[in-house]
Amino acid sequence: MGWAHEAVAMEEVLGLVPGFVDILVLAGGRTSSGAPASWRSGDVQKALRWALFFEEVFRNLRESGRYEDSAREFDAALAELTSNRNFPQGLASVRSDTLSAAWELVIKHFLKAKTTSVENLCAVLEAVVEMDIEGIGGSGERNACQEYVKSILNMDLSSLARAKSGGDAGVPTTSSDKLYSESLFMGHSRVLVNELLERLESASSISLAERGLGTLLGSVKRNNFDDAGSTSSAPAIPKKSQLVDEFLMWKKWRGRCLSYLLDERTIRILSGSNFIFSAPKEQWIKVFEPLIASVDSSQSGLVEVMEICLLGLVSRRWDPLIQSFVSHTYSSVPISKQYSDLHQLLQGPYQDECSDKILSLKENDILEYARQSLESKPHILWLLPPVLTAAAIPPRSTLFEIYLAEIDKQFDEAASTNRRCNCRRDGIEQHHNCDIAKRIQCLYIFHVQQPHLTVH
Repeated sequence: MGWAHEAVAMEEVLGLVPGFVDILVLAGGRTSSGAPASWRSGDVQKALRWALFFEEVFRNLRESGRYEDSAREFDAALAELTSNRNFPQGLASVRSDTLSAAWELVIKHFLKAKTTSVENLCAVLEAVVEMDIEGIGGSGERNACQEYVKSILNMDLSSLARAKSGGDAGVPTTSSDKLYSESLFMGHSRVLVNELLERLESASSISLAERGLGTLLGSVKRNNFDDAGSTSSAPAIPKKSQLVDEFLMWKKWRGRCLSYLLDERTIRILSGSNFIFSAPKEQWIKVFEPLIASVDSSQSGLVEVMEICLLGLVSRRWDPLIQSFVSHTYSSVPISKQYSDLHQLLQGPYQDECSDKILSLKENDILEYARQSLESKPHILWLLPPVLTAAAIPPRSTLFEIYLAEIDKQFDEAASTNRRCNCRRDGIEQHHNCDIAKRIQCLYIFHVQQPHLTVH
């Protein structure tokens, strides 16, 4: 049967979607140039009235009993529109059910912006209040403001959650239906208050999680660093002193690794990498281009991009990685043996030839991008956290070989300006508590002792 709205053609509604999506992007807090967006009450009202138009269209279809067939044809056309590579991928899932709750969607975007200023928030509040007061005045009330204030004071916050439920199965209920379920003219303000309460609860949960993470990180640091200093008063045991020293160095090394993995900055970058790599490869490459093209002599832009890439490679295994690393126990394996075992991994077939069997398509794209970026600048690997580099690089991959080759140079070819430590150069056993030893230890744990942490 197809689209059956009597007053509005499907092509007309479909043609308005790109503009509506642009509004949502702007509501997210940034302009197309990346600068912070500034809103006025009138701008917000225009966005909200546009949303109400979509809701009205789909409400009419639902009331006429023609929603399902109309929505099916509309969604098919919309799927073709959103498949365009230039369509914002974060909103590519927008469909008829999304537009049926467009008003609430707009409010969510306005309130979720981290860069929202006091002025912008006031503009949202002013727009919603003006719309509700306008609705009260249109009903014939002489003192619309007084009636609005009375309604606000009598608002039952505990009932707000119930306003979000309702509607027949398979047929979305519009935001407007839920808005006015209990109060004819207080609907907009009710949903706004509800969204603000949800934001407050979410912020409270995040704050609690951050405090818990900080406590855990502090405990790790005390356990791994303070204990080492307390052993200075212990009696010396000549036969076991070397083993004790190695154990204490291992505790410090593990503490530093966990400090990075549990750090708030790392968690935020990990979360950001998941968002970045949810987009098609062509789009996230464009995001990285300005950073890599910077003329910074320290190449901090490339280092930052590579850290994001490596975190993207391990994000799927993040929880088991943390759990296994926390439970990792000390084992006295000579560093020469560790390094020899790592080189033995290169004797097998290159992982690049069969990586599609163990890595997802997205992870393969990230790995290939990292390889191309680091192949001509392998020294960047030394600027990345050892624990992240070891966990992210697949064994027997080209990038793994490049990494081991960089470490090999420290024993044979490295010029004094490229030295990564001050240890003697006449053998690998001379390296104990230096950057080279830490990187070998990390590689050994992830690729030899616990290879399941690198790939599935």
